[in-house]
Amino acid sequence: MLKHANTNLGDVMERINAHKTSARGNIVLLAIGWISALLSLFIYPFIFGVVGVITGILATKNGSRAGLPLIVSSIILMGIGLIFSGVIMNYARRYLGI
Repeated sequence: MLKHANTNLGDVMERINAHKTSARGNIVLLAIGWISALLSLFIYPFIFGVVGVITGILATKNGSRAGLPLIVSSIILMGIGLIFSGVIMNYARRYLGI
């Protein structure tokens, strides 16, 4: 009976460790996704927008609820970047004095 209890405790500990690992992975995926979504406004909108969408899909697949807003915002920011990237970049250069 005691051996069975230890097995269940081991299973619980494995699940907790797996959950911590997946949470860290989701945080990394979400950070990369948001950074690439914002970069898609300025440079290479199609590439960085797609990276944002992919990382959002992977985060959602891993169980994160924050992946869906990342997907939607990446698509919107990619569209804005595709249309206005030249205008936004010129404005940023003038504002920063570059």
